[in-house]
Amino acid sequence: MALITFMSDFGTVDHYVAAVKAAIVSESPTQPITDITHNIRPFDIAHAANVLRSVYKDFPDKTVHIVAVDAMREKSKAMAVEIDGHLFVGFDSGIFSLISDKKPSQIVVLENGQSTFPAKDVLAKTALKLASGKTLRDVGTIVEGMTELYARQLKVTKREIAGHVVVVDHYGNLITNITKSEFDKIMEINGVGVRYAIRFGREQFQNLHSYYSDVESGDCFVFFNSSGQLQIGINKGNASELLGLSVDSPVLIEFANG
Repeated sequence: MALITFMSDFGTVDHYVAAVKAAIVSESPTQPITDITHNIRPFDIAHAANVLRSVYKDFPDKTVHIVAVDAMREKSKAMAVEIDGHLFVGFDSGIFSLISDKKPSQIVVLENGQSTFPAKDVLAKTALKLASGKTLRDVGTIVEGMTELYARQLKVTKREIAGHVVVVDHYGNLITNITKSEFDKIMEINGVGVRYAIRFGREQFQNLHSYYSDVESGDCFVFFNSSGQLQIGINKGNASELLGLSVDSPVLIEFANG
């Protein structure tokens, strides 16, 4: 039986998370299910997509991911998709177009019915069927497309990478859409002797750090995190608050030959 993960914007104060899990374990008590997070900012598709994009590949192939974010979106269809060897069950909000550069290999629309709690009545039951070995064709009607959203694009030239903060995490760290792969590519193009400056807000850095602990408490660090995204933070502090930056704040890397 495949693993099920569960991510939502339900929070942990109310009964919603427990109710969805109960719908699964009441039918299959031994079904493995693990939480990704339930603290996605309410209705924030971009936040949810970034979290899911950062972690889903860490789970085994064929894992079934329940994505219950903005679940009450008006007229949003419930659907299941296969992307990169993983199965995702959620809503046609555009989120599945943001979690991977790969296109879905298959998309099905699920029967919503008249439920006021589709995460429990539709997503949970569909996820359990898929985890037990059912195919997408077994659980829904195949369709050709889905709602697509477009993430902020990097501006990349030989002389600069212009990006933005895409997520502010629980600690106030600023996670950007500037990737290590793009940075390494431009460094290679510029060749030996290239220098760079990382600019954001009123700050400027000319070197990347490797760890949080490379700087003293209260000082700013800049490094590529485990997901390969440029991350800005303050050791034991809240970078978003102290630097005055938030989602969509610009971040620039400028290159110059020495």
